[in-house]
Amino acid sequence: MKNLKNLQVLKLVGLLFISLNVHGQESSVYSEIWFQYYNKLVFSNKWSLSTDTGYRLKEGEFNQQSQFFIRTGIGYSFNANNRLLLGAASFKTHLDWDISASEFRPHQEFTSNFKFGKVAFKNRFRSEQRFIDIEDPQSGNLIHSFNLRFRYRFLFYIPITKLSKLDPTKKLSFIIGNEILLSTGKNEFFDFGGQNRFLVGPAIYFNKNNALTLLYNHTSVTKDVPLISEEFGIIWLGYKQTIDFRK
Repeated sequence: MKNLKNLQVLKLVGLLFISLNVHGQESSVYSEIWFQYYNKLVFSNKWSLSTDTGYRLKEGEFNQQSQFFIRTGIGYSFNANNRLLLGAASFKTHLDWDISASEFRPHQEFTSNFKFGKVAFKNRFRSEQRFIDIEDPQSGNLIHSFNLRFRYRFLFYIPITKLSKLDPTKKLSFIIGNEILLSTGKNEFFDFGGQNRFLVGPAIYFNKNNALTLLYNHTSVTKDVPLISEEFGIIWLGYKQTIDFRK
């Protein structure tokens, strides 16, 4: 009963983040579709390699490419619940007008996992260094910029039902959580003062190493221009796979 009350409180906190970003601001609302594949190679109890790649579409149109990226990193696990990861990513972004941008993004992150009864709680701290090149449409030259971004995300995995009587790893869960992103520096195209992502949706586990997630991502972006924000309604489809080389 106590755990259920805690979940209700955290759900309200997530909704509060959204309302704080929206309140008193003019907003533009539009949708996107994100596809993402996550792969984790486990070499030992300590070392692993995590890679993910994503393809994002503007306004739900399959011919309106928004972004493509690939990200990878080496992880070191202190124990079963705490891991440190060092990695880097490459992004290619198509902006709203006829301008493209490339980004090289080293990152460092720390993840920790907990259990509240049958409910799993996962949180992640990530620091990103963003080296961005934007193509000038008039001269064709690249405009270079740099900023730092700090991210914190928490997710609750709530079990709904088992999908197999013989295999307990086949199950349906419900995900709810939130991510806060804060940037430093000034940049007209990429640097926003703050961003908030409220995440909710189901996860289907085919076994302990393969899962499919379908999340609704409500993102609020606060821009440098006063009293203006943008609201993203995003459908986020992800496939997660773990390949374990331990004997």
